[in-house]
Amino acid sequence: MTLTQATTAGIAAPTGRQFRISAEPGPDGHVVSAVITELGGTIRSLTVDGEPLIEEFPEFGLPKHCEGEILIPWPNRVRDGRWSYDGKDLQLAISEPERGNAIHGLVKLRPHTLVHRSGSELTLQVRIYPSEGYPFAVDVQTTYSVSPQGLTVTHALTNKSAMPAPAAIGSHPYMRVGATPMQDVSLTINAASYVVVDERLNPVGTSPVSGTPMDLSAGPKVGWLQLDTAFLDLTPAPDGRYRHLLEAPNGDAVEVWGDANYQYAQVYTTTSYPAGGHRTAVAVEPMTALPNAFNSGAGLRWLEPGEEWISTWGISHRLGPAQGNHLRGEN
Repeated sequence: MTLTQATTAGIAAPTGRQFRISAEPGPDGHVVSAVITELGGTIRSLTVDGEPLIEEFPEFGLPKHCEGEILIPWPNRVRDGRWSYDGKDLQLAISEPERGNAIHGLVKLRPHTLVHRSGSELTLQVRIYPSEGYPFAVDVQTTYSVSPQGLTVTHALTNKSAMPAPAAIGSHPYMRVGATPMQDVSLTINAASYVVVDERLNPVGTSPVSGTPMDLSAGPKVGWLQLDTAFLDLTPAPDGRYRHLLEAPNGDAVEVWGDANYQYAQVYTTTSYPAGGHRTAVAVEPMTALPNAFNSGAGLRWLEPGEEWISTWGISHRLGPAQGNHLRGEN
């Protein structure tokens, strides 16, 4: 693996060091590579033979749309940033001021420390220190590993506090299937229910997907969807993983998967990506808890002092049956 301090005229990249990892070519000769940033442990790029499996942001830019960010100790929103612990009301910083919520956790803007690196694997660590809204110390160690099949991400959270600490995990990749326009890609989420939200996108209940546009089990085209929606009651695959499939018309596919911890998924679509642009984009976000879990408890994990919690998710790819490198749009 190469480790570079990105500079232009001596100026460091806004996301710090750029850690590139690459897998040895598999039997099919394809090479999977990823770039992880020091700031946030963010997945800046993931490619097969240079073709994207996720939306990238520039080396000298920031993930303005949360591209590739790790969402710990909570994904999505905490209503008003308020919750209570042991009878005490707590206030998180309002990081979504336009809606008055706390969003996407505490590690995405924190520099991470390098623990281990090799050609195809990287481990970074960050500590969440006690704060007014989250009075706990939690170590977060994340290992990123690439193989010919794709990227595997393993999070190990350890409670360093003297009291139980609540935690949940999510991630925020915007997906790509090579050069295929995302409006032409089909998205399959096998879920029985979805979260109903208010005008501030906070949960107000759940409802069955059957008979609604929220039913993604038949793989509708992304271009038909208008979603910022959490799904639950997911159907696991035979191996116990939860799998969410994006498939191009030529059969190329990318899959977001999570182990048994990831019983929820958020899907966000936009037709103006990047901000002010005109491209369709879709984020498929594996989550261990629902939005506002600090208040509802839905999926929230409580770590006892000294307890470690390990979870794994990833992104894999598959080429279609015809010849050629489809990810480049060739048949």
